[in-house]
Amino acid sequence: MRTDAAHRLRAVGGALALLWALGGPSDAQASPQERFAAGHAAALTGDAAGAAAHFVAAAEAGGRDPAVYHALGNALYRAKQPGRAAAAWRRGLRLAPRDADLGANLERVRAASADKLDPPSGPSGAIFWAGLLSVRELALAGGLGLSAALGLLLWAQLRRRPAGLAPVGLGLVGAVLLGSAFVIDDQQDTVFVVVPEVVARSALGPDGVELFSLHEAAELAVVERSGDSVLVRLPDARKGWLPASAVLSTAPSAPFPLAEAPAGPQPASSGL
Repeated sequence: MRTDAAHRLRAVGGALALLWALGGPSDAQASPQERFAAGHAAALTGDAAGAAAHFVAAAEAGGRDPAVYHALGNALYRAKQPGRAAAAWRRGLRLAPRDADLGANLERVRAASADKLDPPSGPSGAIFWAGLLSVRELALAGGLGLSAALGLLLWAQLRRRPAGLAPVGLGLVGAVLLGSAFVIDDQQDTVFVVVPEVVARSALGPDGVELFSLHEAAELAVVERSGDSVLVRLPDARKGWLPASAVLSTAPSAPFPLAEAPAGPQPASSGL
C-alpha cells in the first residue's frame, strides 16, 4: 500500500512480467493483460470501483496471478471494501507466500478489523515448508521429483545398470511434496466476511440459534459448505453457520463477486 517511487517501479515491473506470462491479446475478446492494463489506467484516474472490475475480469479471463490480486486488493481498499480487499490479498499470498507487501497489507486490514481475530491456523508444523512454497510450486516440485525418479529408472533399465537409491529418494521427496500440496490446499480453505456485520447461527436457516456476530474483514476457517450457507470455525474453536453471500473465499480459482459501488471516480486513499 506504499506510494513511493520504488513501489511504483515494482508494480510496473510486476505488470510487465504478467503481460509476458499471459501471452498475446485475443481477437475475440479483451485479453487478461489488456484488462489488467485497463485496471491500472482506471486506478490512476481515481476510479477504484472501475479498476477492481477490470482486475476481476483479468483474473476470470485466465490471469490469476499475485500481481492481479495485489492490484485488486489495493483498488478494493481504496473503495472502502476492506473485507474484499483482504480476500484478494490472501488469494495473492496463496499464490506467492513469500510476498512481503501482500502480507503487510493483509496485516494492516486485520489490525483494523472489529473482531481482532488471529488468522486461522495453517498446516501442521511437520510441513515446515508450507510458508515458503505455494501449492502450485509444491505440486510442480513434486511432479518434477517423480518424473526424475521415473527417468532414472528408465535410464538404468536401458543401460542395464543398477538404479541405486537415487530414484527411490527422488520418488519419496516428490511424493511428499505432492501430497503436502493437497494437504496445504485443504487447510487453507478460509473465507473473509465482506459485509459490515453478520450473525452466526447454530444450524442452517433461520431456525438456528444466534451464537455470535462477526464483522467485515474477519478471516475464518471453513469447516463445511451446504448450499447457500458456510460453517466456519473461529480460532477459539467456536463454530457457526453464515450465509454464503456474507463471505468471500480465498481460493485463487474461486469466483470473485464485487459489491455494488457508487458510480464515478473515488478519491485515492493516501494510505495506498
